[in-house]
Amino acid sequence: MTNINCLVLMQKRTASDYNDFIGMLYHFPQKYYKLLSSGSVRFIYYDPDAKVYFGTGEISSIFEDKREENCYFAKVCNYKPFSNVVSFKDKNDTPRESGPTYNAQNAVRRINQKTLEDISLDGGIVLNIESDVHLIKVLGEQLIGSEKVGVLELIKNSIDAGASYCRVRIENIPNLPELFSAQDKEYPNLPGPVIIIEDDGCGMSKDGVENGWLRPASTLKTNIKEQIRKEREKAEQSGNLGTYDALLKELTKARGRIPLGEKGVGRFAAHRLGRYLELRTKTKGMPYELVLKIDWNDFDKITGEHVNLNSIGVSLFKEPLSRDYGTTDSGTQLIIYGGKKGFSWGEKELQELNISILKLNSPNPVPYKGIKPSLSFHASLECPQIQEDLPTTLISSETKANFVFDILINEQGVAESYELKFKHPHDFIPPETIKGKNVDLRIIDNNDANYWFVGEHKRKAECGGFYMHLDIWYRTAAWIDLPEYKVLTDYLDDYGGVSVYRDGVLIFDSKLSSEYDWLGLGRKHIKQGFRLSYRDFIGNIELNQIDNFNLIDKTNREGLLENQAASDLAKLAASAIESIVLPVYIRKRDEMTKLTKGLVTEPAKLNKIAKASSSFFTNVLNSDYPLETDPYQFFSNLWDKVEERRSGIINLEASMKQLQKNIKMLEDTQSLFIEQAGFGIAVAISLHEINKITSHFYEGVSGLLKSGDFNRIKLEDLKATSQSLRSELKRLSPLRSIRNEKNMEFDVIKSIKYALEVYRLRMEKEKIKCEIINPEDSFVVYGKYSTLNQVFGNLLDNSIYWIKYAAKECKQIKVLFDKKYRTVVFADSGSDISEVIRPSLFQPGYSLKTPPSGLGLFISKTYLNNMKASIYETPFKDRIASMEGAQFTLDFKKTPERGVR
Repeated sequence: MTNINCLVLMQKRTASDYNDFIGMLYHFPQKYYKLLSSGSVRFIYYDPDAKVYFGTGEISSIFEDKREENCYFAKVCNYKPFSNVVSFKDKNDTPRESGPTYNAQNAVRRINQKTLEDISLDGGIVLNIESDVHLIKVLGEQLIGSEKVGVLELIKNSIDAGASYCRVRIENIPNLPELFSAQDKEYPNLPGPVIIIEDDGCGMSKDGVENGWLRPASTLKTNIKEQIRKEREKAEQSGNLGTYDALLKELTKARGRIPLGEKGVGRFAAHRLGRYLELRTKTKGMPYELVLKIDWNDFDKITGEHVNLNSIGVSLFKEPLSRDYGTTDSGTQLIIYGGKKGFSWGEKELQELNISILKLNSPNPVPYKGIKPSLSFHASLECPQIQEDLPTTLISSETKANFVFDILINEQGVAESYELKFKHPHDFIPPETIKGKNVDLRIIDNNDANYWFVGEHKRKAECGGFYMHLDIWYRTAAWIDLPEYKVLTDYLDDYGGVSVYRDGVLIFDSKLSSEYDWLGLGRKHIKQGFRLSYRDFIGNIELNQIDNFNLIDKTNREGLLENQAASDLAKLAASAIESIVLPVYIRKRDEMTKLTKGLVTEPAKLNKIAKASSSFFTNVLNSDYPLETDPYQFFSNLWDKVEERRSGIINLEASMKQLQKNIKMLEDTQSLFIEQAGFGIAVAISLHEINKITSHFYEGVSGLLKSGDFNRIKLEDLKATSQSLRSELKRLSPLRSIRNEKNMEFDVIKSIKYALEVYRLRMEKEKIKCEIINPEDSFVVYGKYSTLNQVFGNLLDNSIYWIKYAAKECKQIKVLFDKKYRTVVFADSGSDISEVIRPSLFQPGYSLKTPPSGLGLFISKTYLNNMKASIYETPFKDRIASMEGAQFTLDFKKTPERGVR
């Protein structure tokens, strides 16, 4: 330990005979002068009346008592009281002070450093968190990620000041050419680079500078937010939102907007940007400017001693007005100059900064359904040393998006309204507008089925309500109306994704959101390339602080704090994209592909085309068609020489016949894939239950082996569990539609009952009941029994999912038989079929379930077609009136009742 002069100062806490002030001054006679003035002095207070120690401190200086001869005052600093007084004797009844030099009569006496430390720790010395001068370097250079981020942080301070604009100007850059004369510079005499950040905000008073700007992590902004949070909670509990609305009105009237900042450290970005700072600020009505000048070098000096932050003084004074403060008669200007080692501004850095500043501005100043920034704001960059003018917009206005999507989502997680507009730039496909409202976006994810649920009911979204806008392109030349379409795709590569704006100002950049894959689109696009990726669109989410208090910026300003609110926001935004935009995007893309490329993908149609082509060549060979002259120019592009045509046609005829065989093999392979996919879906249904049963069985056996208690009750439980497993496996085995399965006659109701038994446990868990209407009207069909089992299994699986999604009180499935028309209507009480998915209902790859497969209804349709049956959405006139969810009709009127005998 360092050799420090350690003393005990006798100090009565009450009724002192001396002119003492505990923790401030200690009065003593001349005989103690040498002890108290020898080097660095630490002391411990001792109360002789109570015989206890009660605090510790240091002596900073000594001065003479002018009123009492031969007496002095010791100035006390760093006084720390004890949480609990410490007795003169320890727990063993031994005095803490002892030895030949100890004299209880001495008001000032020596004590060794170890004893002083022990007494202080026994007393629970009360310490304070001190700020070292090095804190400014940490807040400036190390917490702020880059010079670009530093400028953006200072712009955000302008936003919090209620400014309508923020102008950033950078001049006197040493490594860039001077394109203008000195008189065109605003600060020609300051060492460059000079960064000017100017706004028309509310400005700062002396108190604002002293207790706000100069105080790291000041609570001036967070106090306002905390007040609003508390008032909102009170209003929600009492049901009186009027008081809350009145408070918000007053606050926004006084400040223009609710502050964005929460950390109170962004202003120290000025430290990273230059060695010197000059701050000029003015409040409305003030006839002068307040001027604060800081030399950051004073804070950056490295010494071997601790230097408290508040020991470095900066001067605040007033000066005449240096600029026109405009209509607001207020504002702030920061002049940062001198630069920092290790960084220089070049054209590339300035271009990137300009893009980042432009992205701060909300791209949707026009309100949608009442959602708009509480106060307009625009930030811009000037740099007279750039050869070409800096762009003032992010993307060319010449190009129009293929899809434009607007959606307003409330705090329940329900889309109050949405609009999806489609237009091909060359109108190859007719334009289309899809509108909807009251769509619940709290989709059930089978990977986390209970994410949105509290019991049987869905919870509110912690993120609050928000608005989202997307501009979406299909990344090919035919879909982009620019001569150089790569200009757009390159921009989408760099800046595609969704940005988040709060009160019209950027808080989460699209580039960062794409890198973090915060919507999960990247992972899904890797697995399924047909899905939307961040490189396909530019979008923005608009938040209003009043409704989104639980969304908090990360300290490094790179995204949102990962809490429940941020997770809910990501899930709802992704759900809107995947359940509304994606199906339409895929459908339009497929329409264009079929239209422009004339693709035929169905094996049956391909087989007919190949057969027709083969017949054509056979007819030509067997007819009197003059191959020599070829009047219809059938073969002129194939063979120049006439003698080659006949042999060529013969080869083509053989090729077409071989193609027919290949297509037949393709058709067989497709059928096999469909059967295997159907079996895979069916297996997934039972695997979850099998997994639970086997886990229970394993845990039961392990528990018995560990305990050694093989009692009858536990063994009976294991026996029942094993029987359940056998039953589940037995129930699963007939699901497989084996290719060589024989057609058979069976009653349709038998297939439905089988499927209901397979799903019995899941339906009981979700409390879903099934009613078979008119069971006596069931009928017999001739076909593969297991294929129909899979059809009904898929319908049940879908119904269970969408009934849970709807979260209604009524949880029911109804099956209606009609023997006369040989139909079965399958209906549920879940949510009805979305307008977005309806046009592609039975096509592969279209699904609103999460995670999607998009194969169930396609496979069901294929199976039924093989039975000469069909499936379609039930017409309105044939629907079961009491059921509000999806309804499908299975039509067997062309299906035979029995085989040929």
